[in-house]
Amino acid sequence: IINGTERVVVNQLIRSPGVYFERELDRATGRYLSTAKLIPDRGAWMELETRKHDYIIIKFNRKRTTPITIFLRALALVDDGMGEDSPIKTGSDEELIELFRDVDNNPDRLFIPSSINQEPSWEIEEGHTVAEAALIEFFKRLRPGDPPTLENAKEFLEEQLFDQRRYDLERVGRYKLNQKLDQEIQISHRTITKSDIVRIVRRMIQINNGVERGDDIDHLGNRRIKT
Repeated sequence: IINGTERVVVNQLIRSPGVYFERELDRATGRYLSTAKLIPDRGAWMELETRKHDYIIIKFNRKRTTPITIFLRALALVDDGMGEDSPIKTGSDEELIELFRDVDNNPDRLFIPSSINQEPSWEIEEGHTVAEAALIEFFKRLRPGDPPTLENAKEFLEEQLFDQRRYDLERVGRYKLNQKLDQEIQISHRTITKSDIVRIVRRMIQINNGVERGDDIDHLGNRRIKT
């Protein structure tokens, strides 16, 4: 690097594990549209985007987009290793709206209700829940060729996000995530948590409403040397 050209130096600097927020101004409406990228050291990338009609979507491993509320509902059925501290327990409309009520408070731009409106019409059979339907729907969108059973869907999501052999933030990723999202999850917990996802969506809503700002993704504090 010392004797290399500037181009070589730049190519050796890659993003550190963690979450990065950006925003752009929609020239047609004058409103901010935020995005977030959750980057692990190993495992699936998650990209969240605000669409022009004020709903939020998630792209999992750069595959098909899904309304964020489907993903949040699905999280109610998986174990993130945090026990009773989980902020999502049922995945109901009421629970989701309550989780974001204090930040999703602009009557002209209600992001969670708008995201719920993008969901399919749920046909809930007796004895089943909307969280189960959402988990299967999420699985079908990501793995359209596999049998969409509840067991397959739960196993897939837990393997992708909550198994450290497949998904690892590394200690630096957990540290940066705690700093950015103002929480105190143990550094040794190197997979994602439901609380992380909720706080990322909350921050996006605040950026959309002009309460928070995006990150400077080119700042060297957000980069590390490629190894």
